[in-house]
Amino acid sequence: MIKLIVNNKTYKVKVAQTEDEREVGLQNVTELPEDEGMLFVFDESDEVSFWMQDTKINLDIIFIDEDETVIDVQTGIADTEDAHTAENVMYVLEVNEGSGIMKGDKVEVDDTEEAEDDETDENDLDEPEEEQLMMILNHKGESQMNLEGGERIFSRKNTISLLKFAKRAYAKKTSGSYQTLARKVFAFMDAQDERGNDYIDAPE
Repeated sequence: MIKLIVNNKTYKVKVAQTEDEREVGLQNVTELPEDEGMLFVFDESDEVSFWMQDTKINLDIIFIDEDETVIDVQTGIADTEDAHTAENVMYVLEVNEGSGIMKGDKVEVDDTEEAEDDETDENDLDEPEEEQLMMILNHKGESQMNLEGGERIFSRKNTISLLKFAKRAYAKKTSGSYQTLARKVFAFMDAQDERGNDYIDAPE
């Protein structure tokens, strides 16, 4: 989960990034804490539509553009099939109805805890780091590349998305554009962490 700040309120949100995760969303959730929600992340700005079928609670559906600005807020009524649509959407945040979030509000990532976690404890300096080895296999199960140190690998689709944000940041050279790129990277990483590990048997 990540923390978002909107209209001076902090929300703990799960990230739905893959098509399957976005399709399920908050379906069958019968109760949602006031300070929690779900963030839907798309690969590029587009027109998106949300439905409330099989969703058991009323929600505020907050449409957000690539600059992390709220561009529309619509109320979704539980178990209805009306489409909630907006254009130029990069993110959608779903929280409980009556959130008070309004068009024009900025959405920020609360990274205060991350900053605290980055402070190194002197006692940790003497502890050796656990070796990590990841093998990239071909279709025959043979190693094509070995990675050490906990590197991340993104899918081709995610990589193309990140390249677009990187080119935009390089062209604009503004702090906002670089922050957008960083948040996109961390959103992808958080989605990977939420999915957990997936193993296959190596061929004999």
